Amino acid sequence: MQMACIFKIKYWMLCLVVCVATAGCTMSMHQSQNSPPCVLSMNRMISDCVQRVVGDKLTNLVLIEGSLDPHAYEMVKGDEDKIAGSTLIFCNGLGLEHTLSLRKHLENNSRVINIGERLIARGVFTPLEEGGVCDPHIWMDLSIWKEAVIEIADTLSQRFPEWSAEFKVNAIQLVQEILALDAWAKKCLSTVPESSRYLVSGHNAFSYFTRHYLATPQEVDSGEWRSRCISPEGLSPEAQISVRDIMTVVDYINEHDVRVIFPEDTLNQDALKKIVACLKKNHLVRLAKKPLYSDNVCDDYFNTFRHNVRLITEELGGVAVELQE
Repeated sequence: MQMACIFKIKYWMLCLVVCVATAGCTMSMHQSQNSPPCVLSMNRMISDCVQRVVGDKLTNLVLIEGSLDPHAYEMVKGDEDKIAGSTLIFCNGLGLEHTLSLRKHLENNSRVINIGERLIARGVFTPLEEGGVCDPHIWMDLSIWKEAVIEIADTLSQRFPEWSAEFKVNAIQLVQEILALDAWAKKCLSTVPESSRYLVSGHNAFSYFTRHYLATPQEVDSGEWRSRCISPEGLSPEAQISVRDIMTVVDYINEHDVRVIFPEDTLNQDALKKIVACLKKNHLVRLAKKPLYSDNVCDDYFNTFRHNVRLITEELGGVAVELQE
């Protein structure tokens, strides 16, 4: 009798546990079904634009942020869940997200929107190349990146037609702000003496920026704008730096009488310090007071762009005018 009673108690306790667990799962599924759909961006440069377009209508997630290098990023725990749970996935393309773990999830995925490829298909720009490799740093040129905003808004409007009108209004406002920011950047950098518009940075992330903001129209047409920038590292900071790379930059600095070189926030400064050391006896050159941001952001994409423009303008001898909000 006592054994039967104990068995019944255990049975009902087990039933209670099962009921609670089932109720919890049902509630979790119900909450998931009621939460806004998710869109995922590979980096903050994209994500900050997506957020401005979607407002509070969608959940906006980002995969690679902080000081992480998008060129070398390998997926970590939780990333697969973000990708699997997202209705749309925005990537930069042009070889930026090239590690094996990312390519495995991005290639041949119908939910992935490759911004770089779409803009090329629309004839927005022709990608720059270095050694046959595409330069992915298109967010450095606002005349290109505003088109990315339009592409984002069009894609979201097609996928979520119920919010299409709001997305388009938000996108139009953001594009107007980007146009104003672009004009401001040109105005600031035009104050830099033409003889000083030479940009030496940690890695080759500023070619689009240089062509659009530092070169003359004649240099853009002829291709001579490429002489306006150089770096010891290539398109990806993963590349090994040789003595020849360093001496090439040293010769460039001497040829163009460069007085300041720009470190980048997430890059080791050893190569730039070696360059400064090589030049000390014959040519005074220094590191900029603050770092540039290339593949990541300091606050958000737009504030980071302002930071870079102000820093380059002032360090090269120009005047950063006030931006009219």
